[in-house]
This record gives sequence, C-alpha cells and structure tokens, in this order.
Amino acid sequence: MALHPASVIRVSIAAIWLLSPPFLAVLALRLWRREQRPIGWKAPWPLITSAAVLANWILFIAFVVTGQIGGFGSHYITTRLADVFLVVSLLVLIASILAYVGRWQLSLASVLMLAFWVGSEMVA
Repeated sequence: MALHPASVIRVSIAAIWLLSPPFLAVLALRLWRREQRPIGWKAPWPLITSAAVLANWILFIAFVVTGQIGGFGSHYITTRLADVFLVVSLLVLIASILAYVGRWQLSLASVLMLAFWVGSEMVA
C-alpha cells in the first residue's frame, strides 16, 4: 500500500525538524573549533550552549521513546518535567543569542527545541 504524497511530505518535514537541532549544534561546534577564541567568560559559551542543545534534544527523544510525552486526543500524555525543560529551552535560546560563534545555528536549534517542548505541553 502506497503512502499518500501529502503524508510523505509531512513525515519528511517532521524528520528534518527532529534531526535539525543536533545537526545545527554540531555545525556550531565545528565553527567554534575553527575560530580564534576570545579570552574570558565568552570563550566556552558556544561549547556550553551546543552541549545544552544536544542534551535537551536527547532528553526530548528519551521522553518520546519512553512514552512520557506524546499521544493525541483523550490519550495525550505529558510529564511535569516538560515544564522544566520548556523553561530550560528558553534559557538556552537566550544563551545562544550571546554566543559569539555559531549564533544563528545555535539560536535556530534552540528555537526548534523550544517548539518541541511547547508542542509537548499542548493537549490535542
């Protein structure tokens, strides 16, 4: 049985969205490694922000796989920890704006993760 073309497009967009945050974080890390690092508190900032984005993404995937968030309709599930990770995602977004290297990659990855956590809070 063949999939409807609209379904293929939706699944492709969802897959790209799901895989974009770690890809963008790794891309920012590669840029950070090539750049001359400033001295002071800004030196490790892109590294810290990239690690936070990757940890946030891994936690989101773990919650989805274990069934802590997800579902639809009357069987929609969310965990109280999603509230915490939503706030953490917002803080990571603010931190990514402060990064001197890979700012747009980290900001976009942070916005995508924030959207994942906001979506996990909405009840269908």
